[in-house]
Amino acid sequence: MSKLNKEDAKKELWRRGVLSWKLDATQKELYSLFYNSSHRVQTWLLARRSGKTYTLCVLALEQCVRHPNSIVKFISPTKLQISTIIRPLLKKLLEDCPEELKPEFRGKEYIYYFPNGSEIQLAGTDSGHAEKLRGGDSHICIVDEAGSCGDLENVVKSVLLPTTLITKGRVLLAGTPPSEPDHDFIKFIEEAEMRGSLIRKTVYDNPRISPEQLNELIVELGGLNTDAAKRELLCMIIKDSNTAVIPEMTDELAEKIVKEWPKPPFFDAYVGMDLGIVDLTVVIFGYYDFRAAKLIIEDELVVKGTDFHLPKFVENIQKIEDNLWTNALTGEKRKARRVSDINYIVTKEIARISNGDLIFDVAKKDDNEAALNKLRVMLANEQIIIHPKCTTLVRHLKNVKWKSTSNRVLFGRSPDDGHYDAVDALKYLIRNINFNKNPYPAHLNMNYATTNYIEATSGYYDSGKNDIYH
Repeated sequence: MSKLNKEDAKKELWRRGVLSWKLDATQKELYSLFYNSSHRVQTWLLARRSGKTYTLCVLALEQCVRHPNSIVKFISPTKLQISTIIRPLLKKLLEDCPEELKPEFRGKEYIYYFPNGSEIQLAGTDSGHAEKLRGGDSHICIVDEAGSCGDLENVVKSVLLPTTLITKGRVLLAGTPPSEPDHDFIKFIEEAEMRGSLIRKTVYDNPRISPEQLNELIVELGGLNTDAAKRELLCMIIKDSNTAVIPEMTDELAEKIVKEWPKPPFFDAYVGMDLGIVDLTVVIFGYYDFRAAKLIIEDELVVKGTDFHLPKFVENIQKIEDNLWTNALTGEKRKARRVSDINYIVTKEIARISNGDLIFDVAKKDDNEAALNKLRVMLANEQIIIHPKCTTLVRHLKNVKWKSTSNRVLFGRSPDDGHYDAVDALKYLIRNINFNKNPYPAHLNMNYATTNYIEATSGYYDSGKNDIYH
């Protein structure tokens, strides 16, 4: 193909508003994630040198060229960064744009005006500059380096989101984790985790960074174990010990303890419940593996206040217990010890509806600090294993914060309209465990885990999956 034909092809793609050809493989993946997502608010947590800002500029230009009269609002931490980073990237991208499509930049307004009526409106969050983007309609709102933007929650929820109501437009927040553990970007990351829409790409997901370049980055940041490297390269949230209730529950620990676990032939089952009723109600189901000295959390039941219907709630608890603790061979259901926070009316009604099948004892609430410390120690020692299906429990353990650092009694509000209630449910469950009780029959010999008796009578045990029992 001649050079002229290539240039003609580029111009035609510009006229069609198709600019993905300007992106490398990593950037094209981000590009596809944006267009394929059904979420109005998207959150990208990306490592340094991911090509993030370049991709965001391509998305802005595509919208404006492809759809006449489009409005794109583009936010950066400061007005200076708009001038030194965003504008140079847009200028480079527009080099091969046909003249009849090129926008005019008006420096006084910080707006790119396109011949077809579209606009890219630019602003920093410093000195209240983002307020100038308030009002009107928009089709895409982009926040670059969200972890460094000031007043982020107000900018997104009060300035940007209202402009997308009529257009059904989207808001895209992108950046590395913030250095301040109480930054507003953390809230959006947690909300995205809750929705299952968080995009997280570490430096190891970037094929265009060579091993040599990676080593340079690691050295530049003081080593892979530094907080800076964990944030900038591994996209890890560094917790603040003053606000985090369970600082031990890091991404690194979650990788070790969030997994499936082979069920032993003998165990004691436990249920912990935190009744939110108007907020969030969480029920945690687990058992204590005596030989491994580990608490295994197998399932969770999470109900929002607006969806709370007691007969259905009771039915769901029974279904989960039947599924987890009914012997496949004998049909016998293992009994569980259940505990709930104090709400006598609800727990009595649960007992009545279940015909006495579901009896919940009252949770101990004395010495809350000691109970939380027990939970934290068990987590740190990897004595709690959580099934991957328990997404709310994992998220609550990772993100739970004190409502006030001066009064470390109440948990803050979580994005799912609760107060990290799964943590309380787990705390109640742990306080109910009899750690000294040996569930194994005394008449079995010491090598009982591999005897024909167990293999013939237990539908739970698979001797080929875990050598703890050998």
